Amino acid sequence: MSKHPLQCQQGHTLVQSLVGMLLSSWVITASFAAFAWVHHNHLHLQALFDLHERMHTALLLVQDRVARAGAPAVQFDAQSKASLLKPASTLQGSDTTLSLTHHISLTPSDCQGHQASSLQWIQDDFKRSTRNELSCKDSLRSNTSYQALVDNITQVGLLYAQALSGPVPQLQWRKASQVSDWQSVRGVQVCLQTQLGVTSLPAPTLACSSNLLLSPPALAWRGVVFVQHTGP
Repeated sequence: MSKHPLQCQQGHTLVQSLVGMLLSSWVITASFAAFAWVHHNHLHLQALFDLHERMHTALLLVQDRVARAGAPAVQFDAQSKASLLKPASTLQGSDTTLSLTHHISLTPSDCQGHQASSLQWIQDDFKRSTRNELSCKDSLRSNTSYQALVDNITQVGLLYAQALSGPVPQLQWRKASQVSDWQSVRGVQVCLQTQLGVTSLPAPTLACSSNLLLSPPALAWRGVVFVQHTGP
């Protein structure tokens, strides 16, 4: 006995519906997976961008204060003869801390952006706090305290470019313990190491304390600035 044509048509329609539902579920699943991937990458890129902005701002501040270090002031004697009043110490530091001095006439604000008092000199001291923050203060004033500039700093590393005497003038990058004359320091390399909240980074970077490559999520940022207010 042959089947009624209507029955055959209904059977094909049911199969097609099941196939359509299966394909739709695959499309929906793929769409959610694609959305999750795009969202994850967006968060990853946003985290990298935020880190770049924070580190860039912190390094710019340190570089700006290094550039001011040693800035003198013009003074006049009883005969109105002008001379330059220079700080006793332009720059001092260790492998993890940095101290910079300049005259208040160059800028009335300290490393925190606060207006300084009537003292002649400003001494900006930078260090990593016990809370893993790069912090600074003007140490010449007794009523100041360290203020955080950027958080989540796991290491701070500093190198110093010392000018060496000889027939051919040259600069040599040294650790603080290797600097023989702080008045001959002409530049500072600042390294800030942090932990990023992602496991994938564009490229590995060298650790602040060694020449070893860091494994994600650790990341190091470096900046170099030369001291402008120095003798020949």
